[in-house]
Amino acid sequence: MTTLSKNILFEHFAGRTSPLQKKMIADWLQNPENKEVYYKWLEDYENEFPQIMADKESAKAFFFQKIHSETITDFEVILEEESAPEKSIWQLTWFKWTSAAVIFMVSGLTLYLQKDQLIYQNYHTAYGETQSINLPDGSKVTLNANSTLKHKRFNFEKEATREVFLDGEAEFSVKHKTDNQRFIVRTSQKLEVEVLGTEFSVFARNRGSKVVLSKGKVKVNFLNGTSKRSVMMKPGDLVSLDKTGKTEIKAVKNVKSYTAWKAHRFVFDDTSLEEISYQISETFGVQIKINSEELANRTVTGTFSADKADDLISILQELLGLQYQKNEDGTLVLSEVYE
Repeated sequence: MTTLSKNILFEHFAGRTSPLQKKMIADWLQNPENKEVYYKWLEDYENEFPQIMADKESAKAFFFQKIHSETITDFEVILEEESAPEKSIWQLTWFKWTSAAVIFMVSGLTLYLQKDQLIYQNYHTAYGETQSINLPDGSKVTLNANSTLKHKRFNFEKEATREVFLDGEAEFSVKHKTDNQRFIVRTSQKLEVEVLGTEFSVFARNRGSKVVLSKGKVKVNFLNGTSKRSVMMKPGDLVSLDKTGKTEIKAVKNVKSYTAWKAHRFVFDDTSLEEISYQISETFGVQIKINSEELANRTVTGTFSADKADDLISILQELLGLQYQKNEDGTLVLSEVYE
């Protein structure tokens, strides 16, 4: 079995390996386990020898434009100019090496695009699905439907700051470290949650974000460009951030109701039909349109179990006297039943 040292790969990343060494590396990368090591050492190399960040998309577009405009033309000349064999042989050789360069470049781009997948451990839930995740540091995460989470594969538990990236909704039970190692949940909604050791849930979707603290201590950071505003939370607090940037902090009676989705339950407390339609869309991927503002503002109170959108819509039909029709695009249009 071929084995490679870190030094050989560092030389390879620097462009100083021989053709034989490149062949050895290509053979070595046939093993999927070696690919993870490859990208771990690539990350180490980039951290030790920072490179200039290039505009990869512009460079790729320019390269392929040149290949299309020049290479094909030269190849056609080879086929046509049989009377100039020396020139044709030279062009054929040039075309062969250009083609090899294209293959090498495409392979390199493929590996680059796979880099995120190999450096980060990625989790994703489909509509209607939840997932329990054990992080390498002993922390636990329950991921709600239609959500994604990722963290570094290598040395996550040894980093000065343990970072996870969330898009969607999740409940966290973070393991406390004796050295008070920080744990941060980062979202794309201008909000991050900084933790020492605690239980909390984070909601981060397009229509806004919220954090509910069950126990322990967290600091919520609201990000606005280079500035940051922080709020300290105590158990029972709910902090929210809407699409306009407005923030609110309030106490809630039952923090467990905010993670009822783990048991496929929906807890409503004077919850408007409009808010319920958002929850159905985010959880099950079913788009809902309400045909009047009055109906959208009607409220529901109670706890209901639902494994799919139809279960919850049937309950709403009975409670509120609703009917619906399905449009060609799959959208459900809700209206009241008139006697």
